Amino acid sequence: MCSFKACRIVTTILKSSEAIRADELDPLAQKVADAAARLPQLEEVSVEEARALREERGNPFAPASCDLADISDHEFQVNGGTILGRVYTPHNRKEGLLPGMVFYHGGGFVLGNVEQYDTVTQRIALHSGCIVVSIDYRLAPDRKIKGIHRDGFDAYQWVFNNSNSLGIDSGRIAVGGDSAGGNLTIGVILLCKKHDFSMPSFQVLIYPSVDLPMSYPSVEEFASGYFLTKEGMKWFRSHYLQTPEQAYEAELLFLEQDLSGLPPAFIITAGFDPLRDEGKAFADRLSEHNVPVKHICYTDMIHGFLSFSGGISAGMDLIEEIGNELQENLFIG
Repeated sequence: MCSFKACRIVTTILKSSEAIRADELDPLAQKVADAAARLPQLEEVSVEEARALREERGNPFAPASCDLADISDHEFQVNGGTILGRVYTPHNRKEGLLPGMVFYHGGGFVLGNVEQYDTVTQRIALHSGCIVVSIDYRLAPDRKIKGIHRDGFDAYQWVFNNSNSLGIDSGRIAVGGDSAGGNLTIGVILLCKKHDFSMPSFQVLIYPSVDLPMSYPSVEEFASGYFLTKEGMKWFRSHYLQTPEQAYEAELLFLEQDLSGLPPAFIITAGFDPLRDEGKAFADRLSEHNVPVKHICYTDMIHGFLSFSGGISAGMDLIEEIGNELQENLFIG
């Protein structure tokens, strides 16, 4: 088995504070996109077939595992069911409670699980020094979007209420996730605001889905051939929305919400991602509401590149950036 450094192809990392595309797609990202285009497309298969295909193929570009103090699974009750949280505890050189991060995985609210993100969340714990709790929330079509947001909120409450036993300082908890997990992160924060529950200290939004009507130009610009497709996005929506019209419900139109009082944010977009423009739009909206926000666009990347950080250098760079931001915002005093 090759080492992590040996497996990863090191290339120049292209980043910008603007949501723009590079002249060319990163070569390895291009290979990933081309390989995805040769597979059966989501709109051609059932949910069960899509999940089975993902399990069967695995992810050859997942990052390698790393040395942590402990990894443990915890089940807890939520409304109508049970959710698993996997807790990643890094080695701590100091006594006392550590900052924490609640992580929500991507997959369009239909695919994905804690296991498929296992080494990604390991690496976030390693590079940040935070205790990371990865949430195996219930998926569509059995659970629809508002129920998924509630599951995420209940999971955050569980982490907060059990923070001492988890080794986490309840005053220093971040929330974050990628793609649909970014949408879930925002949903959780807005539920904290609505229910006057203790707000997270920081948020990490990795190429988040924030515009369910799919109205931004990048959706059409990268409609096909770049890993996440417009038809795939419509397939996801068909499973997690109650009806197509629900995409226009005021509660789910995050870009039109009152975002004042939300925690500082780190937002990541990708240059060749259909979600690129809405991610930047959300960063701009946070700024308009006087929320501190930092935005980075990896200009030669596709959607999902965090998951391929074992092969794509920009993915590991992103993990390191997330680690740095968590340290700067949570390791205070």
